Amino acid sequence: MDWYVVPGVFALLLAAGGTATLRTGWVPPWLRHKVRRVALHGWAQLVMAGSFALQSAAGFAGEPAASSAVGLVALAALLAALILLLVAQLGPRGD
Repeated sequence: MDWYVVPGVFALLLAAGGTATLRTGWVPPWLRHKVRRVALHGWAQLVMAGSFALQSAAGFAGEPAASSAVGLVALAALLAALILLLVAQLGPRGD
């Protein structure tokens, strides 16, 4: 199996979960007691899916410098998504 398949699968799963959260408000049962802001949680999942998709796409960049740049952008997006997930667990329940 190639190394870029795993981040691609994670991207698809997170995109499906984020879309379901934004459209229906569904949160997995093991996260229901933690998530306070449902919509923000859905957006964080979509940002994380984009980050994993970028990591998967970095393998197709022709030059090592371009691959490194895409990887750094993906890392920054992943950190932003983790901050959004943290903020989604703080504050009043609702959305």
